[in-house]
Amino acid sequence: MLTTSPNCEHAHDVQDFTPQDVTKRLEAAKEQSRMRGVRFTPLRQQIYLLVLQANKPVGAYDLITQLQQMRLLDNELAGAKNVAPPTVYRSLEFLLSEGLIHQLTSINAYVPCCHPRAHHTAAFLICEQCQRVQECSSLPVQEMMSFAEEDIGFTVARSVIELSGRCQDCQ
Repeated sequence: MLTTSPNCEHAHDVQDFTPQDVTKRLEAAKEQSRMRGVRFTPLRQQIYLLVLQANKPVGAYDLITQLQQMRLLDNELAGAKNVAPPTVYRSLEFLLSEGLIHQLTSINAYVPCCHPRAHHTAAFLICEQCQRVQECSSLPVQEMMSFAEEDIGFTVARSVIELSGRCQDCQ
């Protein structure tokens, strides 16, 4: 379990979801998409589900492999053509833009957002040994974003703050 400092608003393991949590998040994402008037296509749903169910950060090509295996197992889709990388990347961009997932650029992988739909800035703590990822939103992280936007006049389109090292369990 992650201990938090007084400055930390929240810190969560990003792959710590029960099957019920996964179902609730998928339903909430469908409702959010409906309310916003955006299409949450079956492929986007499948990719989001795979990211939610993963026990570690998952890369785009891992998702492609999993989707192709799912299609082979599904009799209805057995004759369907392979999943093209651009299609998966477009779906990932959609999930990123909707705030449902985060991209970890240092390891080129994706993780679910701990607080989808809530605009927040987070830092990610990535264990180099066990691949555990923790999402931490804190006052200092938010202050850095506010400084860039308010004091410097820099409009932040997307931010990824990543710290690599060893988690509490691996030390």
